[in-house]
Amino acid sequence: MAYQESGATAVVQSSYPLVLLTPAAIHGADPREKAEFRLPSLRGVWRYWWRTLQDEPNHEKLLAKEEEWFGGTRKTKQQSPVHLTLARAMEGTMRENILPHRTSPTFVPALPAGGEVTVTLSVRKRHQERLAQYDWHFQYMLHLASFGQRSRRGFGAVQWTEHQWDHVEEYGESLRMTLERIGAADAFSFAERGCLVARREDIATPHPVLSAVWVGEGKESAAEVVKAFGRASHEANRYGSLGYMRGKEGKLSSPLWCTVRKIGGRYYPIVTEVRNHDSRYSEPRYERDRNRFLEIVGVRI
Repeated sequence: MAYQESGATAVVQSSYPLVLLTPAAIHGADPREKAEFRLPSLRGVWRYWWRTLQDEPNHEKLLAKEEEWFGGTRKTKQQSPVHLTLARAMEGTMRENILPHRTSPTFVPALPAGGEVTVTLSVRKRHQERLAQYDWHFQYMLHLASFGQRSRRGFGAVQWTEHQWDHVEEYGESLRMTLERIGAADAFSFAERGCLVARREDIATPHPVLSAVWVGEGKESAAEVVKAFGRASHEANRYGSLGYMRGKEGKLSSPLWCTVRKIGGRYYPIVTEVRNHDSRYSEPRYERDRNRFLEIVGVRI
């Protein structure tokens, strides 16, 4: 990442070259025919992960802070200090099976693994002191997130080209340092293997926040990891404790966000637990099903 200044436009910016490790089914203008790497989708995921580090229990105060960071229109239109741009568009018409663990495939348009895109963060010079915090939150997201359809099960995994880890311990240290730079590390304990990050105290927020991060067994290919995520979701979630369809009330999102990262030439499953203070997370069934999920993807409990 390199900071750049432009006197002509009075902005300060930093750029992130990203590589897709797994196909990304990101809906574009014509979702049945074409996938697109879209900035609104990226920004939405970034906001989500920013929120996972906010321990504010008051919903109105949380929204006010979020609009200060990312803009909003609740009361008066507020523009975000940070802007995202793409060096060039990324589109794809290749069809990818997003349920590789099932015998009946489901094909959708997707961006292929190996695709590259550069995202640039920029702020006006009067806000340049804020760029570092935007950068650290962006890098936090790039440790744990994926994008697009089935992103919680490994599709749309991207890796920043500067994230070159030789071993799992180095990945864990990178994540710990990022949380320290954000100012959130004191809320967690850290380990070198298995459960890399664990929240120290009970969760008190109505919105999902970071609870834990696990790393599983490395594989020869990212596709193997994605297939394991699908199998784990099918076998460990028979009772819906890890996310389910709830009729007219809609879908309950999984608290386990799964992605893939390349570490030392192998591909590793990264499983992040993001949850709120809902009582269902303290039930024995949830812990049992979650641990079964982790075991299937090679996490040592």
